Parts: sequence; structure tokens; C-alpha cells
Amino acid sequence: MISYQFGNFGFLKEDTLPDAPLFLMDTGVERRCEESYFFDNRTRPAYEGYLLQYTLKGCGIYQDGEKSYPLPEGHGFFIRMTQEGRYFLPDTAGAPFSPGSGISSGEWEYFYLHFTGAAAAPFWEAVQKITGSVFSIPAASPAISRFFRFFQKCSAARPLPYEGGEFLYSFLCSLLRALESPSEGNSPLVQRACGYFQERFSSLSGIGEAAAFCGVSQEHLTRLFKKETGQTPLQYLTRLRIENALFLLLNTSEPVTSIAHACGFENGNYFARVFRSYLNCSPEQYRRRLR
Repeated sequence: MISYQFGNFGFLKEDTLPDAPLFLMDTGVERRCEESYFFDNRTRPAYEGYLLQYTLKGCGIYQDGEKSYPLPEGHGFFIRMTQEGRYFLPDTAGAPFSPGSGISSGEWEYFYLHFTGAAAAPFWEAVQKITGSVFSIPAASPAISRFFRFFQKCSAARPLPYEGGEFLYSFLCSLLRALESPSEGNSPLVQRACGYFQERFSSLSGIGEAAAFCGVSQEHLTRLFKKETGQTPLQYLTRLRIENALFLLLNTSEPVTSIAHACGFENGNYFARVFRSYLNCSPEQYRRRLR
């Protein structure tokens, strides 16, 4: 688990070099909990450049046009400040955090990077082609580790000129590498299992089915999967199902029972119990809060 402190750093006086290809303007690690937190790019004309925000704990929402995207742990967005988009903490008064779930409707902890420069556009365009504005990478990925090494360095001493740009280049390269090869670093067996879960989560009968597809016992798959990813295959599968359910609740008017079946839950009651264990509210309550 990542250990971090909250704080913000500005670099307008550090990187005052007009020809810098990447220019880090400010960065920080922040926590929002049961408070008003809402930004709309259309009302921030003076806010230039690009913004990347990545969830460390809890869950926020990113809206692009008429579509809403939940941002639980491990998810983030990468946007150009001139594009239409809104991001906010849902109104969840009375909804406590569910420890260990990684998804919470009552708080949002994240880090952000606000930057500009001529070299930023190609990275943004590449991410748009791969995932669109919203992306997902594990907290253990090299890109996230790079951010926290830089953040700790900022906490200890002011960085030298160009260091912000150097960090940004290495971070964005690592991000692209993670998005292009999402299972890189895992064994071929775990990569194969992840791919199977992602393709079949809505119809998968159980972990044994994935193990059979991979040609190993369920016990062996569970042991190796937990060792490499930090979670069991069932936890990984359940998160996939909940994350897809969140998207459908936000963007469709389908009945909850239909969404439950579409995401692989055997019935609406079981779906409601699992959903509540992650977000401390029912699917219906979650949908009402965000509409």
C-alpha cells in the first residue's frame, strides 16, 4: 500500500524557461471528504494546459458531455483544459467510507499534475487514442512510483530548473507504456487470466472457469494471482463487475436488475448486497445522488 502525505507545490518560479517542451505548473496530493468539490472546464477559461488526476482512494466522477465515468482507486483522467469536462466528488452526505473496498462514495484522495508545453500535446493525443480521457493503471505501476519519488523530492527540497519537465517526460512515457501493455510485469498466466476476466466478466460462472481456460487448477491461479496483483481473482472480478455497474447506473436508465445481470451478478438482491459492501449505499441511492 502506498504511503503518502498531502500537499501542493507550484513551479511557476522554478521553470521560467519559455522554450521548455514540458512545463510543470503545479502538482499535489489532495483529499476531499464530504465537501463541495466541483470543477467545470467551461467556467475556467484562464486555466491553461493539461490536467492529469489519479485516484489513490475513494471515488470521484468525471463527466465528458453526457457521459459520466466513475473514478475509483487506480483510475484517472487526462484532459486538455480547453475541452469540455467536469469532475467532482458526488454529494454523499451520510455515506461512510468502506475500508478496503477501494471504492467509496464519501471521499476522494488523488494526486494531480497541471502542466503545459509543446511536447504535452502528443502524449495527450496518444492517451486519447488508447483509452480516451479516462484511464486505469495499477497503483504499483512504474508511473505511479515515479510520481511519488518526485513528490517526496519536492517535499525535501525545491527542485532545480528543468527537473519538473524531466519528471513529466519520464512519467508520461511510463503512463503510455502501462496503457499500451496493461499487464506488463505480470506472468503470462496472470496476463491471460486478466484478459479472460475483462472479456467474460458478464457471463463468467466462476474462477474455476478462468483457471480451466488457463490450464491450471483454481488453487494455483488464486495463489499466483494474489502474489502478483495483491488481490484474489474473485476480488479482481468483483471490482470489474462493480466498476461496469457504476458506469451503467450513471449513463443508462436500465433497471437495476438488468444491470446486475449485464455485469455478471446472478440476481438483483446479491448485486445490491455486494454493491453496498463497496459503496455503503444501494444502487438506487447511488443513481439518485448523481442525477
